[in-house]
Amino acid sequence: MMEDYPYAVTFACEWGSNPPKAIKNKLQIYFQSKKKSGGGDCQVELTGGAATVSFKSKDVRERVLAKEDHELAVENGKVKLRLLRREENREEAVHGA
Repeated sequence: MMEDYPYAVTFACEWGSNPPKAIKNKLQIYFQSKKKSGGGDCQVELTGGAATVSFKSKDVRERVLAKEDHELAVENGKVKLRLLRREENREEAVHGA
């Protein structure tokens, strides 16, 4: 459930209109890795040429944002992830807290 992951970051992904096979799974693994991305527990949503990664913890999101370059290895090279936007706490937006 997305409300369990209120701290989101959206990245533009350089794969065009056809994302590589298993990209959602690769993004999930990458952003769950503290070593690779600074990330942690998360969920990934794909929309066109963008990926929204939602984290349970604000601290984890801040670690991901602190890392300047995010690249993901795919079958035909690497995909660069460029920060599009940082969403405020979804729970606060929904409940007005």
